[in-house]
Amino acid sequence: MNKSTHFSGHPIIKQLLNLVPKGLVRRTAEAHDSNRYYKSFKTYEHMVCMLYRTLSGVSSLRELSTVMLACEGKLSHLGLSSFPK
Repeated sequence: MNKSTHFSGHPIIKQLLNLVPKGLVRRTAEAHDSNRYYKSFKTYEHMVCMLYRTLSGVSSLRELSTVMLACEGKLSHLGLSSFPK
């Protein structure tokens, strides 16, 4: 049996984040100056949270923060410096 190592064993959100180059997000944020007044989330971290919100099916920011804080140990691979409060 042929074993593919391309996405094997990675969570779905990590697979999707691998499709979006971090450099592209950084360049777009610089072009539009979207990190100018950030307090706790830069553009890439905000994108990760919104992608997680879409995949988990939550409908409010409170729900998102509860779900992400509950899964804090399992989400360390996303590279977030902090979670939404």
